[in-house]
Amino acid sequence: MGIYEFLTLSHEEQWDTLWDEGIYLTQFKSIDCYFQLYAIDRFFVELELCPIRENILNMGVFVHGKKMDKYVTDTDFGDLKF
Repeated sequence: MGIYEFLTLSHEEQWDTLWDEGIYLTQFKSIDCYFQLYAIDRFFVELELCPIRENILNMGVFVHGKKMDKYVTDTDFGDLKF
């Protein structure tokens, strides 16, 4: 399933697809919320969660870009040379 197919699904179908096919990758904690990153085929789904209320605030879907920056650090690339 590609990103465009995912986006054409109903909200409920998107959640079902995330839980059935999504692969958990990592999470990022900020001051007042945290984010979980999942992969589905060749795109990512980011969940924004409220730790106080223990609920999901938002779902974002992307392929790459600024949303990915918080998950990537210099140490993630080890000894790779560019």
